[in-house]
Amino acid sequence: MKTIAQHVKDGIHTLGDLKDALQTAMQLEFSTIPPYLCAQWSIDTDPSGITNMIQNVVIQEMNHFALAGNMLAAIGGTPAVNNAAFIPHYPTHTLPGGIHLNHQVALRPLSPLQLAVFMEIEKPEFRPVGVALTVRPATIGAFYDTIAAGFQTVNPSIVTNAPHVVITEVTNYHTNIPDPPGGQITSLADALAAIDRIKREGEGAKGDPDQPPDDVTDGEAFAHYYVYKQVYEGRALSRDTNGHWSYSGGPVQFPTVFDFTRSDASPDPSLKFSQTLTNLLGKVEHCWVPGGEAPPFQEMDALHDLGVALIKAGTAPEFVWSP
Repeated sequence: MKTIAQHVKDGIHTLGDLKDALQTAMQLEFSTIPPYLCAQWSIDTDPSGITNMIQNVVIQEMNHFALAGNMLAAIGGTPAVNNAAFIPHYPTHTLPGGIHLNHQVALRPLSPLQLAVFMEIEKPEFRPVGVALTVRPATIGAFYDTIAAGFQTVNPSIVTNAPHVVITEVTNYHTNIPDPPGGQITSLADALAAIDRIKREGEGAKGDPDQPPDDVTDGEAFAHYYVYKQVYEGRALSRDTNGHWSYSGGPVQFPTVFDFTRSDASPDPSLKFSQTLTNLLGKVEHCWVPGGEAPPFQEMDALHDLGVALIKAGTAPEFVWSP
């Protein structure tokens, strides 16, 4: 399977390459979820509601993963998530598709260092003024632009009744977070809209690391980079009368957290967690099979409860495939 850099360099001109790119996108979106969840689950006292901020990001990442799978199913592909190779091995400096990071992506408690990792993952697309690039960088945003162009070049037949996943409710991912719309892909326009949504909310969002895009309106949710940077800076983003954004709003107090490390104990205290994760991936994959069931939200709740219990006991949840 091609790397993201190869897709960006060569473009997408065949149905096979478009399917491969969407499978890579699914794995890329999933790869952010385990470190984000571990940071979220590590939070103890939380006066500024940072738990909810990270939960919102996690739900959006789940939705991006589902949208990539829905696009793949809509062009006749079969999403494959229930296998050991789908889950990244943490710690790592390389996200799926060959996206290399300076920071190490690991399963750790929330900390300023971990926020710096998250901000590198989510860094917006940004070209400094006056810099002419003759070769497009292999960024996540460029990858999604390549997928969008690939849809228009290949113009694949759309299976309008393809199975699809809609992330509409997750009981333990609390009630004050708006449910993100999922969606069945029934046209080329639907696919392009899904790609635009993924980019605006997360990795590949257009903008400047210091300034959100001009079209962000007051009250609109910020892309993930800016969510994490508000926690990192300890201040909310605020826009002055000249339209300039700065981290000068209300205080964002850093929470206290539970520390945890990987365990070498026998039997493995994380085995039930890993088996629940594997069972969950099997059921999620089956959602894209004709006649498949709705997303297994009960298993998501069970994974949440097991992960929190492990972290409170000082043990890192192991996101590994354990049939």
